[in-house]
Amino acid sequence: CSLIFYLMELLDVHTHHLSTYPGRSILNLMPGDLCPTGEVYCSVGIHPWQIDEYEEEVIWEQLLLSLKDPCVIAIGEAGIDKLISVSLVKQLAVFEKQIVLSEEKQLPLIIHCVHAVNEIIQLKKKYAPHMPWVIHGFRGKKELALQCVNHHIFLSFGEKYNEEALKGIPLSSILMETDESKADITCLYDKAAKLLSLSADDLKLQIQQNINRVFFDH
Repeated sequence: CSLIFYLMELLDVHTHHLSTYPGRSILNLMPGDLCPTGEVYCSVGIHPWQIDEYEEEVIWEQLLLSLKDPCVIAIGEAGIDKLISVSLVKQLAVFEKQIVLSEEKQLPLIIHCVHAVNEIIQLKKKYAPHMPWVIHGFRGKKELALQCVNHHIFLSFGEKYNEEALKGIPLSSILMETDESKADITCLYDKAAKLLSLSADDLKLQIQQNINRVFFDH
């Protein structure tokens, strides 16, 4: 995996699709998946949906092995989802192990959060992590967004989101992503910039500064 990256091209902090533009996005992988060759950033984590699909020891060993690849710059997506059948107790156990791992490996944490903002904030208080936390695909209301930001959690906005939430938080807390969507990330920037009464270039510059803070300046 090449490490000749171009930070000014990194716009998309979470996607499940391999970009045709080197260094432009962070590709999310499962433990055991191989990072693509070339100039590609990746994140790797144990998703709550997949907790019951694998033996815990096996998937944990695969995660630790994946983190040795220099292309991996974040742990995730990991987190809590209250709409699935996996028990909350089990989800919390796996998520908390990844919180600890994030601190040990000095890698930021990309979080999958469904109806669990209160739990995420309580864990943020409990662990007081030094590594940045990012809730990806944030769709909550402005009030929830402000709660997260007040606890120094970054919010990543995708194709669908609450517009008042985006407009209601500081620019310094905003990231952008495509997630499962095949939308062009630059179109998402254009839409967000219009809502924020900014030029697309100014928004990109601000978010690239945020990206550097989250993924590189630690």
